[in-house]
Amino acid sequence: MADESTVANENERHTQGSVGLLAILAGLSICVYGVIAALSWQFDSDSVTTERPIIAVLGLFAVAFACYLGAIRIAWRTRHSARMLKLVVGSAIVFRVVMLFTLPIQEVDIYRYLWDGAVSTAGVSPFRYSPAQVSLADLAPNGDDDLSRLADLRDHDPVLEEILHRVHFPELPTIYPPTSQAVFAAANLTTPNSSSVLTRVIIMKAWLIGFDIATLFVVIGLLRRCAKPVELCVIYAWCPLLMKEVANSGHLDAIAVFLTTLGLYLFVRGLEFRPGHGNHRRTQVGSLGYVMLASVVLAFAVGAKLYPIILAPLVFFSLAKNLGWRFTVGPAFAFALTTAVLLSAMVPGGRSNSDQTQVHDPSLGVVTFLRRWEMNDFLFLIIVENIKPTAQLGPHETAWFTVMPDLVRERLVNSVATRFNIAPGEAPFMIARGITAFIFFVVAITLAWRTAGKDAASICEAAFLTIAWFWLLCPTLNPWYWTWALPLLPFARGRAWIAVSGLVLIYYLRFWLDYHFPTTAVLGTPYTGAAFFDFIVTWIEFAPWFVVLIWRSLGCRPENKAAPQVEA
Repeated sequence: MADESTVANENERHTQGSVGLLAILAGLSICVYGVIAALSWQFDSDSVTTERPIIAVLGLFAVAFACYLGAIRIAWRTRHSARMLKLVVGSAIVFRVVMLFTLPIQEVDIYRYLWDGAVSTAGVSPFRYSPAQVSLADLAPNGDDDLSRLADLRDHDPVLEEILHRVHFPELPTIYPPTSQAVFAAANLTTPNSSSVLTRVIIMKAWLIGFDIATLFVVIGLLRRCAKPVELCVIYAWCPLLMKEVANSGHLDAIAVFLTTLGLYLFVRGLEFRPGHGNHRRTQVGSLGYVMLASVVLAFAVGAKLYPIILAPLVFFSLAKNLGWRFTVGPAFAFALTTAVLLSAMVPGGRSNSDQTQVHDPSLGVVTFLRRWEMNDFLFLIIVENIKPTAQLGPHETAWFTVMPDLVRERLVNSVATRFNIAPGEAPFMIARGITAFIFFVVAITLAWRTAGKDAASICEAAFLTIAWFWLLCPTLNPWYWTWALPLLPFARGRAWIAVSGLVLIYYLRFWLDYHFPTTAVLGTPYTGAAFFDFIVTWIEFAPWFVVLIWRSLGCRPENKAAPQVEA
């Protein structure tokens, strides 16, 4: 009894010490986010771009990330501590509240959300008109009642007019699907008409932070459901990337992330009711109830941002293997039908103006994004730069890592352009898209097939890897896209994956380089600021990380099986 008492006292002292250390890290993190919040006011739209403290902000986020890694290590080593869980959750909420009252740092997407919300509540589809069309509405043909309504909205509300002028890529209609549009409209309805631009931004961010915090609680539930230490929720709760991309920049991805995580949680619960276990009727009702609900929730996630559709093979392969094909048909149909209904607003319908001179294409924004957007990529960059013909490019436009003979490139590009009737300038991007899409298809199907029939934790790990590799193979590796994978990061097997959340913030260095070296070569290279980032900095951002990932995957440095899968 004395020995047991001694061990209990020792464990209690260890827990108290760990909670104390975590509290110190929480306090330091709050101070760091407070300084970032103060600096954010220097990123006003009217500020001089070369005077924006981008380097200082990145340095502060590096400090926050170091605190984050320390918190993960402490949380793993202190199991089953209710006090620690409360500290993790409470601190996470405080971090977000501090960052709520900030100006978005180098991001403007939220102004599109504000405009879309105002358009929807005015009774007009945000997919119908681009902001540029509304700005020039007095030049539009008479008789278009919807366009006139938006022009009237613009003219009678100076705040909305200012928001309209801040929308990025105004020539395109919105790319954001209906579920997100419903949230934008709800945020607009909860905003007083007399609100300033800043107040509208804060209210919109508050809605998105609400989804972010809700995701944290779903992550805790998912960890419990999969018999994982709930303290690992710190991997999501304290991630600095979320403070930047949701609490500060207000990216809508928080909506889709919440719905996707909730859908996976419901799906995992549904798989617990296996045929042959317990009461058979209860098994059927329980399984179908949770799985059907999961299918609908995942469909709404697709309706918030299209990416969750990539999880469909994993979900339905696992469902068929665990519960049988007859349990799969209904949920699959519910998912397909709900998704089709939600996305129908984005499908071209041939609707035109009264003079029949202009066809409204609600898919124009999405199609343009899928065919042209490229930013902060690595794997896609290597492929596409080895496909682009370089004969007409100068040294400042030619990537140093191109090895494909130019004659081969020209033949390939011309052949594809002719065969698919596209402009030769668009062909390299489309070819690279096809290559990376095929690679991802193989990865996704392989993960789905290997995971089918396994336990909930394995399904969550496979879901993480599916999203992670989808992101890595995309031409657009925006930092906020990595938030798609964050709720499932506690299920990843490699420590290297944690580093991505910090490394991806290097993306913001591109703005600094572009502002300070718009036409001047950087560090003796032939590249100006933006090209230097694309061809040099992205290698610093991703190449060492890939080396570590491959090194560990090949077993060159095998993990200690008793060690945590995601220990810092």
